[in-house]
Amino acid sequence: MKLGLQEHVDVASGVQDEVAISFEANAVAFYAQISGLAKDKIGYPMRELTTNMWDGSRLKYGDNIPEDKIPQITLPTPLNPTITFRDFGPGMSPEDMKNVYARLYASTKRDSNNQVGGWGLGSKSPYAYLISDNGSGSYTVTSYHGGMMRTYVLSLSQSGAPTMRLLIEAPSDADTGLEVSFPVRREDIAEFHDRARQILWSFEPRPKITPSLNWKEPVVLSQGDNWTRYKPHTIPFSGPRVRMGCVMYPFDLRQIKTSGFLDYNDCVLFDAPIGSLKVTLSREELAYDDNTKATLTRLVQEYESNFITQLQGIVDRGEDLLEAVELFEDATENLGVSRVDSLRNVVKWKGLFLGTNVPKRNAKTMMLDEDWAQFDKFEDCGVRCRHVRDAKIVIEHNPSYSFSRFQLAGLVGQKVLWVRCKRAFREQVLADLGNPEVIELDTFKVPASARVKRGKTVRRRRTLLVLDGGSVAMNQEDVDLAEGGLYVIRQAGAYGRRRGGSDFYRVSEDRSNISASSLKQVISTSYELGLIEEGTLIVVQNEEHAALGDNWTLLCEDLIPDLQAKVDVRTFTGLHKKSFSDLDNPLKNIFGMRAETFANAPEDLLAFKGELATLGTTLKAQSHAETDTDKAYAALGQLGVHVEKPEVHCPIDALERRYRELCAKYNLLKLIIEPNPYYSYRDRADARTTELQLKAYCDLLNAEQQLRQQQAAAAREQLGLNDNNQVVDEEVVLDQAA
Repeated sequence: MKLGLQEHVDVASGVQDEVAISFEANAVAFYAQISGLAKDKIGYPMRELTTNMWDGSRLKYGDNIPEDKIPQITLPTPLNPTITFRDFGPGMSPEDMKNVYARLYASTKRDSNNQVGGWGLGSKSPYAYLISDNGSGSYTVTSYHGGMMRTYVLSLSQSGAPTMRLLIEAPSDADTGLEVSFPVRREDIAEFHDRARQILWSFEPRPKITPSLNWKEPVVLSQGDNWTRYKPHTIPFSGPRVRMGCVMYPFDLRQIKTSGFLDYNDCVLFDAPIGSLKVTLSREELAYDDNTKATLTRLVQEYESNFITQLQGIVDRGEDLLEAVELFEDATENLGVSRVDSLRNVVKWKGLFLGTNVPKRNAKTMMLDEDWAQFDKFEDCGVRCRHVRDAKIVIEHNPSYSFSRFQLAGLVGQKVLWVRCKRAFREQVLADLGNPEVIELDTFKVPASARVKRGKTVRRRRTLLVLDGGSVAMNQEDVDLAEGGLYVIRQAGAYGRRRGGSDFYRVSEDRSNISASSLKQVISTSYELGLIEEGTLIVVQNEEHAALGDNWTLLCEDLIPDLQAKVDVRTFTGLHKKSFSDLDNPLKNIFGMRAETFANAPEDLLAFKGELATLGTTLKAQSHAETDTDKAYAALGQLGVHVEKPEVHCPIDALERRYRELCAKYNLLKLIIEPNPYYSYRDRADARTTELQLKAYCDLLNAEQQLRQQQAAAAREQLGLNDNNQVVDEEVVLDQAA
C-alpha cells in the first residue's frame, strides 16, 4: 500500500552543525516497535500474518485465487499448541528474507495499492505475543521459492536483539509460498480461536481454517455501493466498521462531520479503496489524517443518500398506504425512534406521511381481530398500521345496526379495520389511507325482522322511519342502544306538550332547532338526493333520556356536509317548487298550439314559442323541475345553513315578461290569446279557432314585412343605393325616398 508520505521543506540556511537523527538498533527499540506497539498481543499477529498471506496470494493470482491456493491456517489445539499460517504466493528469495523480512520498516508493498501491507512490521508481529515477562520464544518461517525450501528461526539474542537464523535449506517440489508458525500457551488457545473468528470474518476469501470455525450466518438488512448494513448480533462486531482490502477497522464518528444519520450502534461495514485510509503502526486503529477523514465523510454521505433512495423504492412498492408503512417499518427496524421519525419527514408514499398509526383525520377507527364474535359498541382508538396486515377495511357513514350489517356482509370473525366518518369526508379519508379497497358497510340493508336486539341495552323509544318515497312515519319501537345510529333531540314547544304546543327538534350541535314539518321536509329531500335510504331508523331522544354513546350521531351532523356537497352554483334553475301549473293561462294556451301555427310568424315570436315549448316540456316531465342544487339549497335553508347563491331569475317570470313585450309590439296578439278579461281555459273548438286566428295574424305580419322589404328595395334603387352603402334601416330608406 502506498503510504502517501509527503516531502518536507528542509530549512538549512545559517546552520553551523548538522546531526542526522537515527534509530539505535537495540532491544529497547525493538520492544517498543513490536511488543510495546500492539495493544492486542494475540490479535496483532493473527491479523498481520493473515494479511501477508492475502497480499502474497493476490500478488501471484490477482483477485481470482484458485480454490486450492487459498491460504491456510492451522489453529492451536491442546494436542498441538502451535498456530501455523501457510500461503501459496511467490515465496521469498534468500536476499528478500535477509533484506526485507529480517529488517524493520523494510517492505516491497509501497509501490502500488494492490496490497494492504507497507509498514514493514507485520512479519515481525509474532514477537508481540512471544515476548513476555518470563522471557521470549521463537517462531519459524519457511519459504518455498525457486524449487528450494528454506526454514528460518526468528528469536531474541542474549542481549534481547532480534535475530534470524537459517536452519534448513533443501530442494522441494512443494507449492511456492511462506509458512509461519509459533507456539501458543495452552491458556491462550481458546482466545486464539475467538480472535480468528472476529478478525478473519472480514477477509474475502477467508483462509481455510483447521479446525474449522462455526461462522454465524450474517443477516443483511440492506446493501449498497461500498456498504452493507447487518442485523445486530449476527456478526462479530457492533457499530460502524470500515474495511480496507481485507482488514476491518472501527472508526470514531466524532472525527468526521456527519448529519447524524449514521449512529454508533449501526452495524454497517464500509469498503474503502486500498490507500485511501491511514492506519497506525500496529494497524489496530485508523490514523485520522485529512485524507482518511475525507474518505470516511464521503462513504457516510453516500451511505445516507443511498439508504434513503433504496428506502423510497421499497416504500413505493406498497399497494396502499398501510402496506407502505409496513414496508417502511421493516426496512427501518433497529434504526431508533429519532432517526425513523426523521426519515418519515423525507420518505413518503405518493406524497402521504408514513405514520405509525392509521390516519384518523375526520375519522374514527377500531380494530376487530380474528375470531371476534361480538362487540359492545364502537370504541374509537389508535390502530397501528402493522396490525392491519391482511385485514379487511370496512367504512361506515351512518352507524345503525352495525352488528347486523357485519352479519349480512359475512365479516363476523374476520380481521377488520373499522373506519367511521361522515359521508362528506369519505373521499378525503380514503385518500389519506391511499385509496385501498374497502367494504361499504352502509350498503348492507338490515330489514326490521333481521335487526338484532341484544338484551340489556334494548329500550322503548319514539322513532322516525324513512318510508318508500321519502315520507316519514313516527312510531314507538324497541331500540338497541348499543347498536348506534342516527338520532334527533325532541324539545317541547312554547306551550308545553300537555297544551298541544308544537315540537321542535335539535338535529345538529351548532344549529338552531327546526320544526317537525321542516324536519320531515329535510328528510324527504335527503331521500330524493340519495343521502338517506329507505328503512333508516332515526331515534327521537327526549331531554330526560340518558345520553347516548359515541356510536350515535345527530341526524344532520352528517347530512349538512352531504347537502352542501350537492350544491353546485352553476346549476341553480330558479324553478324550485315550480311546476307546469305555475304558467299563466295565456302561456299554457300558446304551449298547446301546433308548430305550424307559427310557420310565418316573425322571428322574435317564433323564438318565444320555442323557448316556451322547451320549458313547458321540462315542467310537464317532472312534478318539479328543480335540480339537485335547488333541492339541497332549500333543505339547507330550512336548517339555517347559509349558502352563497348567485342571482338567478325564474324562467317562468322571464317568459311572462317576454309575452307582455310581444303583446305591446303586436297589437292583435293579446286580443287573440285573451279575448276578454275573464279569460280561462277554452274547450278544444275554441282552441282550434284561436290557432286559426293566430295563424292568419302571423300570415298578415309576414305579408306586411315582405311588402316593406319590397318598398325598401325600390327606394334604394330610386336613391341609387347599392349593397355597399351603410344604410340598414328600412324606415330611413323609405323616408329618404319620400
